[in-house]
Amino acid sequence: MTASGEVMRELPAHVRLERRYRRLLWAYPIGYRRAHGEEILTMLMDSAEPGRCVPARAEVVDLVRGAVRQWFRLPIGRTAVVAAVLSAVILGAVGAGVGSWLAWQTASELPSDTAALQTAETVAAAPMTAPYVARMAGRREPFPEAHVFDPPHERQLPNWTLEAAQARLRADGWTLGPVGEYTLKAREKKPETHVHTFQATRNGYKLDAVAGTASLGGFTSTNVHVGIYPIPPSWEPGAILVGWLAGAVTGWLLTGFASYRLRGRTLPRRLTALALGVTALGLAAESTTGLYKTLADYAFLDPELERFRFAPAYNWVATSPATEHIGGALAIGLMILALAATGRRRPTARPTAAAA
Repeated sequence: MTASGEVMRELPAHVRLERRYRRLLWAYPIGYRRAHGEEILTMLMDSAEPGRCVPARAEVVDLVRGAVRQWFRLPIGRTAVVAAVLSAVILGAVGAGVGSWLAWQTASELPSDTAALQTAETVAAAPMTAPYVARMAGRREPFPEAHVFDPPHERQLPNWTLEAAQARLRADGWTLGPVGEYTLKAREKKPETHVHTFQATRNGYKLDAVAGTASLGGFTSTNVHVGIYPIPPSWEPGAILVGWLAGAVTGWLLTGFASYRLRGRTLPRRLTALALGVTALGLAAESTTGLYKTLADYAFLDPELERFRFAPAYNWVATSPATEHIGGALAIGLMILALAATGRRRPTARPTAAAA
């Protein structure tokens, strides 16, 4: 009875331990799990102490590390490594662009023409005689912005001062930002112009104003140009990083998946996959380079050029036909995956039976 009772007490622990091991093995790729899962499970169960129902911490760490290694393992050879790196770089760029785009969906919409005009008149302290609001917010526009003009382009405002304009903005609920100034030398028939740049923020918008003051014939006047932009979402850098990591990991894993399966396919199918891969790389090269250049400008822009940071990091799609090129490259990538996942394996030579 004692021996029987001990067996009955050990059996539930043994079953629970096996179930937990099987759950950990689900972290491995399905192909590897089918080929080696039972062997690994048997080894783990044989090495477990009697009565233990929970995997040891070292075993959990080792299984997870092995699963990660199997997921990211590539076939031996430089071709697979180069293909995986390029796929990671390209899909990382796509992921970064998607992350930036998702972040900007939470940014404020551009103000209406009426609101933009009212803000410009607050800065100018005068009504616009022939106002025109230029809005740039389409897919082909890299900068979401609204600019207010009052033709003729250089309408002169007498007695305008920076201090008074800032006071009016503050009274209107704007928070004042940095101020800059520089001087444009006289040229042709235009006199020397003293230029002030200043910023302000309110309710998700950033105002960027440029005021040029010049004296001609004893008469001093100022022309003002106002641009209004949505403030970049604060979480855009994090979204870009997460998107890049997701894209890069996906590119690496898909390349490993395709590489292992293409090894067993016929030569024409492998050559077709290679030609498609080169075509996809050519399509994605310019767009990917543009995205990384934009990200570099975004990260390392001179603080003195802060007012040019209004462009979303995904604005590369607006300056080139990147969307169509990347879309074509992704479609070709799906074709390569289809070639790898379908078709018959190439025949292997079988040894002939030795004569008796």
